[in-house]
Amino acid sequence: MRLGLVLNILDEEYQIYLYTGIVKKAKELGIEIVCFQQENTHFSPDELISFFPKKEYFDLDGIILLTTVIIDNYEINKKENIEKIWGKDIPVISVGQKVDGVPSLLVEGELSMKELVEHLILKHNYRNFLYISGMKNHPDAISRGNVFIQTISEYQKKIPDLKYTVQRASFSETYAIKAMSDYYESHNNENPDCVVCANDNMAIGVYKFFKMNRDNPAIQECAVTGFDDIPQAKYELPALTTIRQPLKELGEKAVYIMKDLVEGKEVPQELVIPSKVIYRKSCGCDSSEEENISTKDFLNHIQANYVQSESLLRLVTHIGQDMNYAESISGINYVINRNVEQLGLRNFCILRFSNTEKKSAEKKEILVDPLYVRRSGLECYEFYKEIKLPLGQFYKRFMKMDDEEHTSLAFKYLTTGTEIIGCVLYEANKNVLPYLSSIAVNIAQGLTRIKAMEEREKRSEYLEKEVTKRTHELIEANNKRMEVEAEVLKISELERQRFSNDLHDDICQRLAGISMLCRSYSNQDTPVQKSQMVELAELIGDTLQTTRQYAHNSYPVELESLGMNHSLSNLCNSFRAQTGIECLYEWKVDKSVELNNLQKLNIFRIIQEALHNVMKHSRASSVTVSVQSVARKLQVQICDNGCGIVNYKNGASSGLGLNSMEYRANQIGASFIIKQNKPTGTCVQVTVDL
Repeated sequence: MRLGLVLNILDEEYQIYLYTGIVKKAKELGIEIVCFQQENTHFSPDELISFFPKKEYFDLDGIILLTTVIIDNYEINKKENIEKIWGKDIPVISVGQKVDGVPSLLVEGELSMKELVEHLILKHNYRNFLYISGMKNHPDAISRGNVFIQTISEYQKKIPDLKYTVQRASFSETYAIKAMSDYYESHNNENPDCVVCANDNMAIGVYKFFKMNRDNPAIQECAVTGFDDIPQAKYELPALTTIRQPLKELGEKAVYIMKDLVEGKEVPQELVIPSKVIYRKSCGCDSSEEENISTKDFLNHIQANYVQSESLLRLVTHIGQDMNYAESISGINYVINRNVEQLGLRNFCILRFSNTEKKSAEKKEILVDPLYVRRSGLECYEFYKEIKLPLGQFYKRFMKMDDEEHTSLAFKYLTTGTEIIGCVLYEANKNVLPYLSSIAVNIAQGLTRIKAMEEREKRSEYLEKEVTKRTHELIEANNKRMEVEAEVLKISELERQRFSNDLHDDICQRLAGISMLCRSYSNQDTPVQKSQMVELAELIGDTLQTTRQYAHNSYPVELESLGMNHSLSNLCNSFRAQTGIECLYEWKVDKSVELNNLQKLNIFRIIQEALHNVMKHSRASSVTVSVQSVARKLQVQICDNGCGIVNYKNGASSGLGLNSMEYRANQIGASFIIKQNKPTGTCVQVTVDL
């Protein structure tokens, strides 16, 4: 049989005493215990429900729930509240609070609290009381506080000078010390006659407050009482008067009832165990005979506790320091492995949760990476190769590694802030349990720091690759730019040479012919005829037209005078007239679009060069020139139905004309694409951001 025990963090005596009692009785009965430590953090109901490991992870047969430790986070007073966490198929018993529909083990403390207050009033004649309560909504804090106030109120009718003050703490020594400071500050250092605390931990905190202010004459020690009777209470100086909760009997009863419930036997829905007032010296009484401790035993206990506490604190400090220098998972393992022997840990595991959850038809299962595994005093290296192992599967394999039976493990999440990064599983002596909470915090911080380091390294590697890639791209782009510039220079030289040849072969020849004709006319004996002058005028006119065409090809003046739309329309009409190729022209540009002179000229030249390539290479019967504005972009397309580019590959070709067009597009920051036109032909596309 395997049972789950849910309680608070095992870092204070009440929890530890109850836990060790349950584990001891369970071992006697051959039952395994998995103790889930509930973080002392405020959760919404949904967050709290998801915080508990599901019963399937550990094949639990039942749950023992110490409800008072989580009541401040979530209202658990009905069976359906329990079923929201673990479902309907697993038996649950409540310890400490009545839950309707669930077997509940309760401690009757009201009568003992009333007896204690009456004792302080009547036996010791205390009149000025300070009551230090627990958390505001905690049922134990409420019930104990109500009994205290009601008892004082009843006796105020008979004793007029009887008074009290309530200070709220949180069931811990630290909060009790603060509550005492707040009291003295608000009451002008008025000393109470007696401080009544809602639990022993706060009473011990009051002791520490008085010791801390021993040199302050305004603060005088007074009577102090507690509640719970943790083992430390009778070893305090003075021994603490308190109300004994039967924790041992409570733990034993819980195991027996849970066992009977799992086996299908009838169990009582409510079982109340009485408490008892234990009078010791802290209230002004002498200890009862059964509580008397010899001076030798007392000193031995104090010395043993001091030595062990100092040794464990020093060890925890060293672990924290060493963990802070660990730069890898193996470094954390080294620190843990070096210290587990001193901590007496035979079973200890560090599991890191994977971000991925394995989904099945019925449940989601936590996946873990085993970082450190120690079973029966030996490190288990075979687990370290496992990644994303289901938590339940890991637990089963871990428990079946040897013949050691009825091992009970404590389970604690590793958290940083609100993020759960993993968990630890361990079995430890009760004296070591409080210190493992601090070690777990150090492990969580170490894992978080290492994860951050790994992410920085990955980021650095990524950035380095990106820089290398970008540098390579820039080098390629620079080389390409140099190649394009060389091509442009070559094209410019060829254009100048072609222009020079055209002037020499065409214009100069025409002018030479006109000059020869004029000399011929001047040398003839007869007057020049009208027909001769008409012929001369026609030659001059043709030469003038040709000269204008050359000038137009060098710079289209109408771009400024007529605008881009008319200039492109004239270009397409001229192309159609000269080549006989059908040329369709479309202008769909919003009137608000304005282009600068550089953009106009380069777009015009790109279209002009594209049409020249259509005429020279495409063997096309039609071409479409389209200019339109779409979503803050100007898109220019020249698409033909010809044979396509012979050297076409990935939108690029090695021709001078194509390089010239791409260069012009780069000059105005435009994208330049050459692609196949469907079903046949070529499409040149230029896109300019507006």
